[in-house]
Parts: sequence; C-alpha cells; structure tokens
Amino acid sequence: MKKRRFFCICLILLFSALPFMQASASYNTLLEELEPRSDIILLQSLEDGTIIFDKNIHRRTPPASLTKIVTAILTLENCTDLETMVAVPQSVLDSLVNTGSSNAGLKAGEEVTVHDLLRCMLIPSANEAAGTLAYYISGGNIPLFVEKMNEFVLRLGCEDTHFTTPHGLDDPEQYTSAADMAKIMNYALKSTYSDIFTDIIGADSYTLPASNMHEKERRIRTTNFLMNSGYKDYYCKYVTGGKTGSTSTAGKCVAATAYHSGYSYLCIVLAAPHDDIDQDGVDENGAFTDTKLLLEWVYKNIVCETVLSASDVTAEVKVRLSSKTDHVALVPREDVLAYVPAGVDDKSVLVKVAENTMPQSVDAPIMKGEKIAEAAVYYADQEIAHTDLVAAESVERNPILYIGSLIQAFFRNTVVRIIFGVLALLIVAYIALTIHINRKKRRMRRRKKVVRMQDYQ
Repeated sequence: MKKRRFFCICLILLFSALPFMQASASYNTLLEELEPRSDIILLQSLEDGTIIFDKNIHRRTPPASLTKIVTAILTLENCTDLETMVAVPQSVLDSLVNTGSSNAGLKAGEEVTVHDLLRCMLIPSANEAAGTLAYYISGGNIPLFVEKMNEFVLRLGCEDTHFTTPHGLDDPEQYTSAADMAKIMNYALKSTYSDIFTDIIGADSYTLPASNMHEKERRIRTTNFLMNSGYKDYYCKYVTGGKTGSTSTAGKCVAATAYHSGYSYLCIVLAAPHDDIDQDGVDENGAFTDTKLLLEWVYKNIVCETVLSASDVTAEVKVRLSSKTDHVALVPREDVLAYVPAGVDDKSVLVKVAENTMPQSVDAPIMKGEKIAEAAVYYADQEIAHTDLVAAESVERNPILYIGSLIQAFFRNTVVRIIFGVLALLIVAYIALTIHINRKKRRMRRRKKVVRMQDYQ
C-alpha cells in the first residue's frame, strides 16, 4: 500500500510538468461493448485530464458519502494543526439517530485529533466524524459549514452540485454530478495537502489510539473493497485509494484513484446498482464491479502515444510582404500526445486544421514558433487531441513591399475614400461653377458688343 501511495503522490507532483495536451478521447463505443451496469461513469487521466469514458457525467444525482471529500477539503484548508484534540458533540450524535449511518463508534465527549477524525470520516465513512469536523471548523454552526461547502464548489465551477449536510445522507436538495465530483477530486489531489489526503484515502485500515472514552485502541477498516484482496469480485490491484458512498436513493458510488506503469486514473461511478449479477445468491456492488472492469480494460488497452510530432508539417499559409517566399509551413507547437488504443501511432490518426482558425494569408515579418492556427487530431472519427499550429521558420519583411502596402491600405481606408470623394465632388463643382461663370461673362461681353454696334448705326 505504501509503495502504491508513493507512486500516486509522485504523479500528482509531476502533473504540471508533463507536456500532454488536454482532450477527451471518450471511447464510448467501446464502453457500450464492455456493458457496465452503472448509470453514471467517468474515467479520466490524472496526468492531463483526458476523459477516456463518460456516461451521463452531467446528470444530477445524490452524492451519498462522496460529500465527505468536500468536508475533508474544508477541514484541511481551515485547520492549521491536525493534532488538535476535538470533543465529539452530543448534538452531532443526536442528529444521526435512526438514520442507519455508518460510524466509527465515537462517543459523546470523546476527544479525538482532527487527523484521526479525518481518518474516521474517509476510511470507514463515519458520519459522526463528518459532523464533528463540521461542528469544530464552523465554531458550532454546521449550517454555516454547509454554506462554505457550497461556496467552495461554486468557486471550482461545479454547476450541478449542492450540499445540505457535511456527511451526505439523502436530502432532495443535495446532489452532485460525476463531472463536478471529478473537479473536486482533482482539486484535492493537486492541493498543498494532497499527501495527507492521498495517504488517508489510500489506507485499507487504521488503528485508532485509546481515548478518554475507549481504554483500548481499535481498528477501523476501509469501505473501499477495491483495495481489499479478500473481496475477489471487487479487488483491483491498480486502485491506490478512493472514497465510497451508498444510500437508498444514491445507489452505490465510488471515486477511486489508480496507478500502473506510469499511468494514473480517476474513476467515478455513481448511481450503481446493488444486485446479484452472477446468480450466486449474493448482491454485488455495481460501483466496485464497474470500476474494476473499466480500470482493468484501460490498463490493458490504452496507452499514451505521440500522435503528432513537432516536426510534422501539418499545413501552410500564404505570406504577404516578403520577397523571399510566398508561403510558410505550419507545424505543431510541440509533440502531441494522446490516449489511444495500443498499437496506434501517428499514421493511424487524421489531422484537420480547426475551422475558423486558419487565415487566408499572414503578413511578414513572421517569427519562428509564432501561432498561426489550430489543429485537431482524430482517431476513429473522435477528436483525441488539440494543438496550436506555429510557423516552422521566420520570414523577413521586404521594406518596399511594406511601404507599398501602407499606401494601398491608406487609399483603401473608408474614411480616406470618403474624404477624397468629397474633395473630388468639390473640385468638379468648382470646375463646373468656373465654366458657368466664364460662359456667363462671355455672353455679357457679346451683348455689350452688340449694343455698341447698334449705337454706331
């Protein structure tokens, strides 16, 4: 377990350094062939956010105990000393009476560290631990804590999530979506306290020390049977951690992290069934069986490959104002990596310049590496990557052509054309007026001449 958690944490720390292009592979035609039974599924790369599978990921559904992930985040962000001792309030235990809540056996007045309360909440999914943490962080005002939960998810851009409790018991006004839960999990996994969070959700068990209410230490065990080799139907060797949830209206839920051979994934399954799929007389947790199915498939069939090299000439564009060339080649800004089925390479994909990004021409000077357009990479008619197209070389500007273009542009300017039009009209009017005046003068001179001749007769 420690080795797997170490790899997971290392991948998270390296996340920002990897050159992957974010995209959505979304091999949902293959998902249909796998025939998962859950209504809501999201399988996402933790390296670059690529979504491999998505099914109803924006559908609102009860979050069950996945709610506790947000409670944990707010606790870690608002408690400076995780070794602070906190007493379990009687009011929290009273609020959970007759709810069938999962618990860690904490008693009213029992003093437990914040760190151990987090373990109780995330490992065996103890509702009294969630309520106690919310009570402590909010100074005894749990509704205020819930308000902070909703403010937090809104800041993350979660439009389909709303909480009414810190633990996730069913409420008509409490809901989330797989897409939002992915945002929440990614936030926690890349936070400054990610090592604490991943350590807790990656533990299969934990020994609580003796307390003022318990003379002996006691063992708490995870509800995430994907990490328990004793459950052969559920155990998945790739899973490094996660959080489970289950209520009568939410169905079976899980948000699990996984790592193998340099690849890490987040698998979210919501609204899963709980029924006897193999006719052995025992109902199976559909969230676990589907998560195992998807992870085993993706690690066997999907790899991250270079599908477009930075040296590949993808397109060319006409160049103006240069006397040395009339076109410049366009190449990807960097190597483009994408999640594709094993065996697929750059010869198996199709590259298309993105619509409305390619100009008819560009004016020199052009710098090598300057963005000109964008391109999408397709595999099996599905966009799997997106990249900027940049100039493959620099192109110098010809000064004479540039001056000529300025002159042309000057005379093409609408305002300039209007001014010259008005001036032309004025000149024409002036000439016409001058001609009219001269004609009138000539007629006057003729008349005077005729009059003088008559005077002599």
